[in-house]
Amino acid sequence: MLVIGGRTARERGVLRRLSNSGFSCATASDAPSLERAVQELHPEAILFTGAKHASSTLPLIEGDATLRSLPRLADVSGADAKVLRGLPFDEFVSSKDELTSRIAAALTARRLVERDVLRTRRMEMLLDITQAATSSLELGEILRIAVEKIAQVVATDRCSVVLVEGNSPRAASVVATLEKPEMAPMELDLAKYPELRRALETRQATYVEDASRDALMDEVRPSIGQLGGSSILVQPLICQDDLMGALFLRMARTEGGFARDDQEFAQAVAGALANSIRNARMHAGLQRRRDDLESAYVDRYRELTEANRRLKELNRLKDELIAMCSHDLRAPLQVLLGHARLLLETELSLEQTQSAETVVRQAKKILNLVESLLDRGKGEQVRVSLEARLLDVAKISRETTHELEILAQEKRLLLRAEGDVPLIAIADELKLREVLQNLITNAIAHARDRGRVTVRAERLVRPDGEVARVVVQDDGAGLADDQLHLVFDRYRHGPGGTGLGLAICKDFVELHGGEIWAESPAEGGAAFVFTIPLAKNAKLRPPLPDGETARVLVVEDDPTIAAALEEILRSRYRVEVARDGAEGLAKARALQPDLVIMDVFLPRMDGLDAVVALKASSDTAEIPVILVSAQQGVADKVKALNLGAVDYLSKPFLALELLSRTERALTLRRTERELRRSQSLLKRTGRDPETGLHDRSGLVVRLNQEASRSRRYGRPFSIAVLSVGPVPPDALRVFGTHLRERLRAPDVVAHLGGGVFAVMLPECSAESGARVFARLQPVLEEAAGLKAQVKIQDVPEGEMPDAVLELMARAY
Repeated sequence: MLVIGGRTARERGVLRRLSNSGFSCATASDAPSLERAVQELHPEAILFTGAKHASSTLPLIEGDATLRSLPRLADVSGADAKVLRGLPFDEFVSSKDELTSRIAAALTARRLVERDVLRTRRMEMLLDITQAATSSLELGEILRIAVEKIAQVVATDRCSVVLVEGNSPRAASVVATLEKPEMAPMELDLAKYPELRRALETRQATYVEDASRDALMDEVRPSIGQLGGSSILVQPLICQDDLMGALFLRMARTEGGFARDDQEFAQAVAGALANSIRNARMHAGLQRRRDDLESAYVDRYRELTEANRRLKELNRLKDELIAMCSHDLRAPLQVLLGHARLLLETELSLEQTQSAETVVRQAKKILNLVESLLDRGKGEQVRVSLEARLLDVAKISRETTHELEILAQEKRLLLRAEGDVPLIAIADELKLREVLQNLITNAIAHARDRGRVTVRAERLVRPDGEVARVVVQDDGAGLADDQLHLVFDRYRHGPGGTGLGLAICKDFVELHGGEIWAESPAEGGAAFVFTIPLAKNAKLRPPLPDGETARVLVVEDDPTIAAALEEILRSRYRVEVARDGAEGLAKARALQPDLVIMDVFLPRMDGLDAVVALKASSDTAEIPVILVSAQQGVADKVKALNLGAVDYLSKPFLALELLSRTERALTLRRTERELRRSQSLLKRTGRDPETGLHDRSGLVVRLNQEASRSRRYGRPFSIAVLSVGPVPPDALRVFGTHLRERLRAPDVVAHLGGGVFAVMLPECSAESGARVFARLQPVLEEAAGLKAQVKIQDVPEGEMPDAVLELMARAY
């Protein structure tokens, strides 16, 4: 106890009573004696025994950070009681009988408050350690933060984290310690640390209250003698039954041992650190695995690069072969056909005429095979030049059949087309005619003399949609069952053909999203069947007028591909075309289309740069973009999507796939618009944007909750309103932060606007709150640099606290 006074007989009697009751006391009456008393005693409470020295020492106590927070009591049993009651004291002692009890109660209350403050600080430190443990910091930095935070709330002269490998450790290493924050990991000999060895072996916390007397430390006591008496706490780090290490704490015995609260806090910290260490080790393992995979990827990439080089060489040889066919085969065949026709124009015998006609037919057949080989050699170029539009498959089948009747007449065959119902599909007319010509000429070639070839087009309903089914059937010898799957293979053949024409048919049909196969009908002969998906709800009509469909901007520099894209999309959407990236960007800003379909490689500005420009501008950022490119690698797709494109379409593309991707992108945009519209209707309430504290509505909710609780348990409840006036937002935030830090955890702080703050004080009367703010107000004003006016009022039972708050706030 620090006693202010002690000169009169009554005051000396108070000192004797305190000493007899077991209190250590020191007296002071001026600045020098006050300083000496504080250094010698380290008081926990202050007792004023008279008014003579109270006025002069109170400012000194207020100016001392150590003394300012101590409870102040005044002995008002003397003649100057009236003067003392007018001074700011926490408690008043009216008689000598209640002197010791009042002081003991004040000291107990202070210790309880200090314990609550310590627990709050420890919870804050534990939260900081947990946040660090779940962050992206390196493990060493996390552990250094942990030992620093622990040392702030636990009296310890050594705080270290020790890590081990394996559940039965033979060695350990210190990776973080308070004494040397930047120390590199240091290996430990566990034989020299029996307390650490026991904690690791038993997986239980080990507490040595006094190392100078504990039997556990007998084997190492000669080496630790210079440390004197000390307490040691070792808390193992265990996560999911895996031992990670231990938290090591040591303090000098002169400062006391580790209390139960200290041990419980160490256990909580150990749980967070163990989880962090386990995650860090798992991450390191995954990192090593990733490095191994990357190394394997590099090796595989090198192999693929070499394979690609060999493929390019083979492709060059293929081009040379095609060039040879183009020059060395077609020219002699044309000469052969010319001379055969000249022979047919002369007078020949019947046998000579038949021979000449045979030469012409076979030469034409070889020439057709050469042309098929050349078309196949074009490969991707043929597929990219898809020029799709709405057309009637049944009509194309009838027209192609009619064109080939002359060949059927030469063999005296009956060639007939069946199917008059329109079958509207999105297809390339030239490719479709080539498929039909190949199939019909093959059927004519394999039909028996005076036989029949039928071309039938019909509608077929399937679970995935309607298709046009075209059947070309002859009455020839047919195909064996083991040949049906071979006839479409490239350079493989069944009886009587090389298979090149059918392989081209297969490519063209699949390019349209269809299928093709061969059958052996029960009545004999062979039937070749292919399907083409029909356009949904499509009719042969001009595009819809503006305003009725979505607008799609196509950005493509190749006129052939641009025309194909435009023809496919025009059946459902309004289509605009741009020829390069700069023109596409300008049209996107001017037209505000619903979707942009853009090639990656464009003149003036490529597609990737154009996407970046679109996403960087607020008026075009929400327009979805589909990128189109012949580059089919996964890396290109990922790069395109990271830039903001919603989809990536590889060339060559299928008409139905293009329409499906387009519709999906438009649907996604409509969904996102609806989501943003819904989210804009939601209002964020409960927080003040200037300070981050509760706003008026958020505080009212908490006020009503606490009012209900106080009525239920009969506890006091008050509200404090502080006004600092209109000040800049930065100053408001500083004041609100300091106010929140200096109040209890249950207290709720809010900013009502205009520099008016409100504080909810549960279980606190207005009188007690006034004393609290009498001490807090000068501290807040000094810390924040703002003058505050304070008003505190009880909330009477039965009154709504929000109404009381409103009346108090209006006063400002």
